[in-house]
Amino acid sequence: MEYLPHLPQAPPLAPAVEVLFHLSGYLPGHRRERMIPSGRMHLVIELDGRPRQVYDNHSGEVLQTLRSAWLSGVHSRYLTIGDTDDESRLVAVQFAVGGSVPFTHRSAADFVDRVVPAEEVFGSGVLHLRQELLELGDAEERLGRVERWLVERFEEGFATVDYVQSVVEEMLADPGTVRLTETVDRDGRVSYRHFSDRFRRQVGTSPKSLQRILRFSRIFEQVQGAQTVDWAGLSQELGFSDQAHLIREFREFSGYRPGEFQDLDSDRLNFFPED
Repeated sequence: MEYLPHLPQAPPLAPAVEVLFHLSGYLPGHRRERMIPSGRMHLVIELDGRPRQVYDNHSGEVLQTLRSAWLSGVHSRYLTIGDTDDESRLVAVQFAVGGSVPFTHRSAADFVDRVVPAEEVFGSGVLHLRQELLELGDAEERLGRVERWLVERFEEGFATVDYVQSVVEEMLADPGTVRLTETVDRDGRVSYRHFSDRFRRQVGTSPKSLQRILRFSRIFEQVQGAQTVDWAGLSQELGFSDQAHLIREFREFSGYRPGEFQDLDSDRLNFFPED
């Protein structure tokens, strides 16, 4: 598998876009995998001509078939997807938390727990972009073209709201200790209800939901690859009421018990084999 990341360094993409990446030569060896929630939105453009499926997490029923390009919103639960049974080749954009709106020109709340065809959001231009990428043979050239396309899409009028972004940054730094009501009251510029409405439009979820997702992500970071885990200490560090609370959250977001998760083997961050 070849993974080539590109981190935008200058406005308008930085800090709204965390990373663009080109993935090729990925052969999963399994029919389905779970994508663990991270609080980010993703634009994916496949370059191999093969569809992907989205499955019901419980019944295994196919809910969607994705082709060409799609936008994945912020998810509050894991997403079960079916990758191709041949080598994957794609380009993807990972937006920063709260960073998608200047590019989609729509409320991030429109896409929560959804995966939508990219042309429904970006118009036919995203399919023209895909065709251009297919005609470029070099991964770096493809990433450069996507970066230019994003700059063309950027609309200043949809820029992030400062008081929302400051809370997001506090959550990213330490999701276990942020007290949302106290933080908004301390700022004093808006009521909590107004703040929550603006937060949903910019980020997608409610403030509390994002905090839960980011707190789970912090658990995920500390547990992945660890030989032993101090679950009691971790639950205290991240502000859970007790260890049982942490384990319930872990299973809700990932579908795994902590012990099951530690036995998994994956070379792709946030993606884990289902079968």
